[in-house]
Amino acid sequence: MYEKSDLESPNASPLSTYREKDVEAAPQQEPVEPIEPYDDPLTDRPRFQAQDSFLTRVVTGRSAASSWVDPGPPPDGGRLAWTQAFMGHLVIFTTWGYVSSYGAFQAYYVEALGHPPSDISWVGSVQIFLLFFISTFTGRAMDAGLFRPIFAVGLFLQLLGVFMTSLSTKYWQLFLAQGICTGIGNGMQFAPTMALISTYFTSHKTLAIAIAASGTATGGMLFPGLVEALLPRIGFPWTIRVLGFIMLPIGLVSLMVLKTRLPPRKSGPLVEWTAFKEPPFVLFVGGMFFVFWSLYFAVYYVRLQDSFASLWTC
Repeated sequence: MYEKSDLESPNASPLSTYREKDVEAAPQQEPVEPIEPYDDPLTDRPRFQAQDSFLTRVVTGRSAASSWVDPGPPPDGGRLAWTQAFMGHLVIFTTWGYVSSYGAFQAYYVEALGHPPSDISWVGSVQIFLLFFISTFTGRAMDAGLFRPIFAVGLFLQLLGVFMTSLSTKYWQLFLAQGICTGIGNGMQFAPTMALISTYFTSHKTLAIAIAASGTATGGMLFPGLVEALLPRIGFPWTIRVLGFIMLPIGLVSLMVLKTRLPPRKSGPLVEWTAFKEPPFVLFVGGMFFVFWSLYFAVYYVRLQDSFASLWTC
């Protein structure tokens, strides 16, 4: 099929020493027009229309964050990482610490408002429910790069609820201020902060999360102590305002110091429903549901039971 031919030059390529023989000429193909590029709105990069298939759009949408510079592995320590863990401790101090101190208010509300304890406990119960429920969505908002706006709005609602609680004189006012407004504000701070801390650690993640979560104990000791000490001296309105003035600088410092490390992930479901197909996750969620179902009976009613015991002994 190939036979050797004369060299055209001494420096000719060895491939040119062979020529094709008895091979029919290939059919002529029509020239292909060049494809005009266009800017992809998801990545702001030029892409080609011929590649604009459904699969391409899906893959591009789910990898929109790939245009960002890789931040590298978590530092797993250092000044910045441990600062984030400490600020998380302060955030949990003002959110879960305040929630855990509701037992100090329970006895006072029963006496001041004249409602049964079951009615009063609804305020604290709704506050805890909203903290968890709102966290379902604010955690995803943090992934989308909205940590600072979400945290700022949550801080505003938390402080608004606290200071409106100091002005409340009726049950419905207390329910709206301390139950709903403060609960939503706490939920907008809690989950994003915990998610942010976990991005800074690998092997020390357990310790960092423990440092942040221990803010519940710190607030659970400080806030009830302040209420017990200040309530008979300066009254209910100013006692609540003192708590609000403690939360205000802590929240502002946390807003300025907390810093996201990972680039935003714009795509993805709002709620990861596929997680409920994993039996370990479902069992964990169900177990925690029953734990919190029974946990706050003691937290809310221990102070009230102490008051009843004192009256009984008298």
